[in-house]
Amino acid sequence: MTAPARRHGRLFWRIYLHGLLLLFLVALATASVGWALRQGGSFHERGSGAASYAASRVAELSGEPARLRDELARWRESFGLDASVYGPDGALRATSVEPPLDPGLAESPPRDRPVRLRRHGFGRAVPLADGGLLLIAGGPREPDPLRGLAFIGAVLAALALGSIPLARSIAAPIERLTVAARALGSGDLSARAGVKGRGEVGELGRAFDEMAERLERLVRGEQELLANVSHELRTPLARIRVALELAAEGDVDRARRFLAEIGTDLDELDRLVEDVLAAARLDLAAGGGPAWPVTRARVDLDVVLAEAAARFREAHPARTLDLLLPESLPAVDGDAALLRRLVANLLDNAAKYSEPPAPVALAAGARDGGIELEVRDQGIGIDPDDLSRVFTPFFRTDRSRARGTGGVGMGLALARRIAEAHGGTITVESTPGRGTTFRVVLPASGVSGAPHD
Repeated sequence: MTAPARRHGRLFWRIYLHGLLLLFLVALATASVGWALRQGGSFHERGSGAASYAASRVAELSGEPARLRDELARWRESFGLDASVYGPDGALRATSVEPPLDPGLAESPPRDRPVRLRRHGFGRAVPLADGGLLLIAGGPREPDPLRGLAFIGAVLAALALGSIPLARSIAAPIERLTVAARALGSGDLSARAGVKGRGEVGELGRAFDEMAERLERLVRGEQELLANVSHELRTPLARIRVALELAAEGDVDRARRFLAEIGTDLDELDRLVEDVLAAARLDLAAGGGPAWPVTRARVDLDVVLAEAAARFREAHPARTLDLLLPESLPAVDGDAALLRRLVANLLDNAAKYSEPPAPVALAAGARDGGIELEVRDQGIGIDPDDLSRVFTPFFRTDRSRARGTGGVGMGLALARRIAEAHGGTITVESTPGRGTTFRVVLPASGVSGAPHD
């Protein structure tokens, strides 16, 4: 199947439009120089005709110096032309400008051509019929080729300077990304690119920073996991050591009592290891790795909830569990053992973060073609800043650390993975000091969104 054409992003259009702008400026510069040269050519052609007319008028008035001076004055006033007339002997006959135009011509006889006049720039030398010379300056002038070259050079310099901001805007964020990537690769988990902007480079920078933040949380979580598991192992190991010492001393009764406590501790450790392994396998399956061996079958949620409630009451005999359940619930498609673990983890979490005699409530009901489960407690609650992270692996709030409730922060993470593996969702609402409610919504059996083999 042919892949859909990808639309160009802002970076592409910035570079493309900048290139068009450069081309436009170069074309404008070239056109300007060409226009100036064409203007110069047309003036030269017009200048030849005007010079012939001026020479004929001077010849007509050569015998009348007063009228000749008036005619030159009229040229100056009407056309902005300065003129000086010299006789065959080089003597000045008439002029409309002071000092008179003086070409300092070396050639003899002179010919009609553009010349450079002293103190007046370019002008025109027109030979007269009687051997005299008419000098004209002002009006349209012949273009100076050096000016055209200087103009082109200035335009090119402006283009070179104008390209610097674009090059900097593209290179600077990429250089920051390179520095941050190298720092992260060398072990600095706090390295961030800090690239801002709304284009593709800005999105790349934000994606890099988000990746670095997730990586930092993952590594910190793994370090925390090792620390927490080590802490959880200390209690049963200490009890095993004490029991062995008592048995060695011959105090069998006390050693037997310790063995019962050791069994409870080992059950907790076994559950902890199972949670970590289950979450890891579900993550692998979601990421395309080896599939988790989930048994897909029609599950009776009434039985699952009853078994989870019985286990909770057995593990926490001093706690009150309120069941708010209908007579029957719709069935779901999934794995009964995993769903039982989901509910058990939520109930255990409620027991950890609330104190007797405050009850824990388990409620369920049908809703919009699915089943909604709720586990509510009246415990310490969760800070608003921590709500978005409670389902993150190995995350434990500061309140839970202060209480010393144990655990490694995997129970809620596993609950979310189980809910998502069954096509459902899990959310949390909490008020510090008043309690927390976890809400799970699962699709009923045969409803769109329910998982299938």
